[in-house]
Amino acid sequence: MNSGGWFVLLSVAVVLLLFSLIRRRGGPAKYPEVVQFILYDVKLNQVLVETFKQRPKPKTFETTNWAMNKAKIGFLSETLKKLLKDTFATIDGFNGEIKAAKKAKSESFRNLDLTGLKEMLDECRKELEDWMMTNVGQKELPPKYPSLSSFFFGER
Repeated sequence: MNSGGWFVLLSVAVVLLLFSLIRRRGGPAKYPEVVQFILYDVKLNQVLVETFKQRPKPKTFETTNWAMNKAKIGFLSETLKKLLKDTFATIDGFNGEIKAAKKAKSESFRNLDLTGLKEMLDECRKELEDWMMTNVGQKELPPKYPSLSSFFFGER
């Protein structure tokens, strides 16, 4: 290889090294995003509980963001972690009953008592919003707009 080839190879290696050092992986900066994602599921499930009896067809409760972020909640208080785990375990139970009723084509889902779930969701929402107010200063994250540097180096 001539000196031009070595220069190109070394330049690419330096750029890749700088790229990996500059790009942030997560940690405390990502905590508000984790809380925001879980809070989204809680808010959506609150609406689903409120409109559950009015729907002609049953709709399962949302757990997608919880499933993706439940391993990342170690920074929350023990009581909030337990409350979230209990709430989403209850939701999983209701989702199982709803799916079974759909499969059997029965109306048994209409007999589900959701008052306990509603209270749990209300408490989760209050606790998560309190965490956001304490640590971020507002209940929701401000929207992020893409920039040229975030395109090349990742979000900060």
